[in-house]
Amino acid sequence: MHSREQEIRIAAVQMLVNNPHVIFGSTDVVDDFIEIPSPEASLVKGGHLAVRTRAQVAPVLIQVWRGPHPDLGTVVFDGPTYLPDGSLFVLDVERSTIFSRKCGPSGSRRLTVRVDEVGEASRVDLVLDGGENRMELSRIGTYPLPAIAGVSDPLAPADILNLILSDFDRPKARLVTAMDLVIHEWVADTSLRAAVHRSSRVRQIVEWMRSAFPLVGLGELKRVGSLIDREVADIADGRDDEIAVRISEGSLKGLL
Repeated sequence: MHSREQEIRIAAVQMLVNNPHVIFGSTDVVDDFIEIPSPEASLVKGGHLAVRTRAQVAPVLIQVWRGPHPDLGTVVFDGPTYLPDGSLFVLDVERSTIFSRKCGPSGSRRLTVRVDEVGEASRVDLVLDGGENRMELSRIGTYPLPAIAGVSDPLAPADILNLILSDFDRPKARLVTAMDLVIHEWVADTSLRAAVHRSSRVRQIVEWMRSAFPLVGLGELKRVGSLIDREVADIADGRDDEIAVRISEGSLKGLL
């Protein structure tokens, strides 16, 4: 029986900033910003938070997660935040980039803020209602991936696949781990929709490949996806880890 699929990464935006501070919190009016000396996340008057990012160099990636998220970087804030209308608001000091995301009902939420580099962040993860547990993504030890933090409830295969394919570093490790998940789900799935689930997962991998290998045409990627789908369909026993490695290596030929 499948666990119910969750919505995990609920927003992502890249921001070019001149002033290094990025502000986030509720959609209430943000008071005039005063320079904050702390390199970590700091409270701004009015209940908002601010973090220092890498300004005038390259875009800053802001991601919003609900619960499970990659266990990366440093936690610079972990505490309650009040969202009167259930929306999280993000903006730069000059208000050249502003976005909000409806995250649920109004009320107090746990907010965890993680950055890749304290004081000069190029990646900021805003995590709402993270759990206390941690899980490993990789089952095959020779292809490690960052673990997942903020877990509370069991994750559905679709959620785990979303987390595996949530970034583009270590492309071979991500592909091998994704293939391993798809193979094990296929072998264990006795439902009438098993083939539909398998093909859907493979299409998701192909979409990830479009960003991971932008110089490869969609037609070629679809061809690779069809080969993957056929190979997985022929597998009856998923206990051999080398199957996922072999299919992944065959798929990557000509893509890297």
